[in-house]
This record gives sequence, C-alpha cells and structure tokens, in this order.
Amino acid sequence: MVKSLHSILTLVLGLFSVTSMAQNARVTPVTAPEGGYYRIVNAKQRTDDKQYVYVTGKIAAQPNATKAGVATLAGTVVHLETKVDDKDPGRLNVTTLRSQGVDVINGYLNPAIEKVEGELKKKLKEKLGELGGNLAYGTIKLDVIGKWDLKMHMKPVKTSDNRNAYYAFATVPSMVPVVNFYTSYSQFPIVGGKVKNAVKAVSMDLYNALEAKNPDKVWGVVMQLALAKIESSPYAGTEIANVVKRYIEAKRINQGQTYYLISGALKKVTKDKAYDPNNPTGTSHNEYDGTEAKFDFVNNNTTDQWYGPELPVTGDAAMWILEKVDDANYFGVKPSDKMKGKDGKYYTTLYVDFPFQIKGNVMAYIIEGVNDKDASGYYYAKVRKLAGQGEVVPAQTAVVLECNSTNPADNQLLPQGDEKFNPSNNRLCGTFFGATINGLTVKDGTDTERNVTPDNIRAFNINDKDLSNPIGFYKVKKGVTTVPGNKAFLVLTDAEAQAKGFILTFEDGSTTGIETVETSKGNIEDGVYYDLQGRRVENPTRGIYIVNGKKVVIK
Repeated sequence: MVKSLHSILTLVLGLFSVTSMAQNARVTPVTAPEGGYYRIVNAKQRTDDKQYVYVTGKIAAQPNATKAGVATLAGTVVHLETKVDDKDPGRLNVTTLRSQGVDVINGYLNPAIEKVEGELKKKLKEKLGELGGNLAYGTIKLDVIGKWDLKMHMKPVKTSDNRNAYYAFATVPSMVPVVNFYTSYSQFPIVGGKVKNAVKAVSMDLYNALEAKNPDKVWGVVMQLALAKIESSPYAGTEIANVVKRYIEAKRINQGQTYYLISGALKKVTKDKAYDPNNPTGTSHNEYDGTEAKFDFVNNNTTDQWYGPELPVTGDAAMWILEKVDDANYFGVKPSDKMKGKDGKYYTTLYVDFPFQIKGNVMAYIIEGVNDKDASGYYYAKVRKLAGQGEVVPAQTAVVLECNSTNPADNQLLPQGDEKFNPSNNRLCGTFFGATINGLTVKDGTDTERNVTPDNIRAFNINDKDLSNPIGFYKVKKGVTTVPGNKAFLVLTDAEAQAKGFILTFEDGSTTGIETVETSKGNIEDGVYYDLQGRRVENPTRGIYIVNGKKVVIK
C-alpha cells in the first residue's frame, strides 16, 4: 500500500518539475482562455530574446526559442485547453498540454495516476479479499489521495508593465494525510500488524518516521526513495531529472508546498544575518539569476526566516504569456532555395502533430505508392493532391508541400482542430524529433509499422548528379545516421528498396524535375511511345509520354 502511495508521489514529483508551479489563494473567479494552439512566452524580457517554450523531445523542453525563430518551429506550437477549477474558481485546471505528440496531461499524468490507483486497488484486494479490498481502497481514496491536489494549474496575473500573463503551478502532496491514515489504521488489532509490516517492507526509515508522526521526516524518506527511482529510470541524466535531483539533494522540495514555474534560476546569497526586508542586500537573501533561459521553479513559502521569500524575487520570470497562433503570430514553412523544381515552385516536406489549414498559396501532397523503372530510366513516386489554399491537412499526416516562395510568411499553415489520427493510403512517414535511423520504428499514413534502416529509407532531396535535377526521395548519403524531426520520408519494402530514388510524378503526369523537351500538337512522331509506367502505347492521344528516353507532351 505505502509502496503504491510512494509511486504516486514520485509520479507527481517528476511531472510538476517539467511544467508546473503553484498558488492556492482564492480570488475573484477567472475566465478560461479560448482553447486552441498557442506559443507560451516567458514574460521576462531578455537581451537575447530567448523567451519561447520549445519542445525538442518527449521529456525535453526549454524556454529558449526566439521570436525571430519560432515561425517555422513546430515544437513551439502548444495545444492548450483549460477549465475553471470547481474547488477554486480563482484558478484554472490544465486539461490538455500537448506539443509534438506529447500530451503531458492526457498522455502521461492522468493515465499514470489511474494506473497507480488501479494497482493499489488490485493489491488491496489480493491482501484483504474483494470486500475488504474495496473498503480499504475507498478509505485511502477519501482520506489520502482525495486530499491531494494532483492537477496542474494556471492563474491570471499582471506583469510589471501591465501585460496579461499567467502563473503556472502545482502542489506537492502533503504527508499529513499519510501520517493520519497510518496512525489510525496501524492501531487496529487485525489490520494494524499488516499495515506496519507493509511499511517496513518498503523502508525502515519510513516506518520510523510514521511512528514518530512527523510529516516532514516522512517526506524526507519519500524524497530519497524518489531520488533512487529517478537515478535507476530511463530518464536518469536528462535535464529534467537533474533539476529534480538537485532540488531533492538541496531539500528544496517540501511536502504540502506549491511551486511556480520560472525561466532562469534562483540564487541564495548567504550573509552573517538572516533576511531583513528593510536591508535585503545586506542580509541573507534570494536573488534571481537570468543567465540561462531554462526551466526552474520557486516556492511560495513566506516563512523562510533566513533567506526570505522566493517568488517576489523572480518577478516577471515566473509569469507566462499565451500567444495565440494566428495570422499575426503564424506558423509556416521555409523551403530550401535549392529545392526548386523546373516548374519554378519550391518543395519541402512536413510532419506535424496538429491538423492545419493552408493559408498561403501552398499545395499539400501525399505519396500513394512507388512505380518500377519506366522507359525513361526513372522510378516514380505517385503523388496525389491532398489540400490547397483554404483546405485542411489532417493531424499527423506527412506531406510534400509545393510553395511559390521560400518566405514562411507566404507559406502560412494555421493549426486547428484536435490531433486525432485517421489512417489513409499515404506511404509517407515522419518523426516529431530528430532520431537515429538504425533502430527507428515509425508508422506511415496507412498505420503500418515500419522499421527504418539506412537501406530502406528515402529522404526528400534533389539529385545533383542528374542534369535535369529531379526532386524526389533518394537514398541517404553514406555517413548520414539521423533523420530530422518534422520532416517526411519514405520507408520501402525490400523489393522497392532496389531503387535508389524516386522522382515525383503528379496526377496530371507532370514531374518536378524532368523538363519537357519536345511538344507535339497531335501529329504522332515516328518511334515508340511509352506511358509514364513504361507501357508501350500504340496510338497515343493527349498526354505525356516517353519517346527515345525523352519526355513528350501531346496536346
């Protein structure tokens, strides 16, 4: 039982260090912001302009992107949904916090809590039977878990220059309900011995702290257990794990305390005297350190007699501004200058978590399959138009984008809707974060799982060795071991992988690279005609054909 409770504490500890902080005071009822896609900006003005939250991995995010750079960074687009807290109308509960396929609330926090509670209930039934287990679980749910606030919260606040912003916070569970529960049930004649033995099996230090009825000592033991669990987890050594470890070792995470997310750090300055609000710099005090744009947190403790309060020192650094992704604060794509087709268009690929409406003069295509080599000597990737200006590309759909410009302002894509994936016949794959090719497993648009290797992956590129410079999907160069995030690529079957590359062929038969070298207005020339699939055509009509290895258009 206690082991399960410890798991809950560890879970909350790990999660609040990523995205949370705290405040409990009741104030005037607040209004939840409109749900949708935002960029989250730290309110503290920095000379390097690094203020935007940027998600770069499943457990990697920092407020270190700049305004100038965010327009093309999918990892700065965050789906945020909130609702007014039914217990405290002066704050908001975060119900969705998602970016790059990572949903902190619905993908991690809520399922993990449900899993731990389910395991707790299962163990109680095993020990106490169906009826006894249900009764015991109901008591723990009411007297312990029910007294904890396991949600992430936001609360409106005004910055120093009167901008609208939010505190982001969470509360570390209090150990008082744990001590009270143990004290009550360890005294029962029948179950008391079982409760004590269960605690001893976890830790004798924990048993002694509970026997002493000391919540702070209980928390100290729990923190050491949590630290051991973190160091043995797959997240050991990550930035988030290191922050949590540092705060545990410094004993700065306190039971029942609330914590605010900040950008920067807090520095404790030690003097000969305890903190004096009338002489803060001459006595021990806290100082804000904005050297690095990185996540950290401070508490709302006002009873620290030596260093004084933490939150007031951080000022705007503990406040976060929601910037709606819209026409003014847009998301767009920037094709490379070299990815210019013979049609004068620029091409790139994109794979993002969110659905988006095409705002600029952009066309989105999917790849429905690949063809064998035709009479011209080329392999073709079969392209189908998916969406144009004003239309929507579904969530998690890898696409080829055709643009008239390399300026992202001309190639705007407006995030909208939810991230529900709907399978299609799209063969393109993608990954949200840069990844090593060997060992990578992805799913294409058909929802087929594919194992990626250097031999079967084909990346979007231009064939510099071909004078006609066809754009398409080609084998990665020797020495390339990774694929970038938010880009589309093909993963081939063994039979398809015999081809080193595939140029794009559109529904009308046109391509992005091969130039039309001859044009006929109806007179069938001497020679053999082949269609783009390499099949001989005896009586060609209007269309595009291959004759003597050259592309011919009959009008």
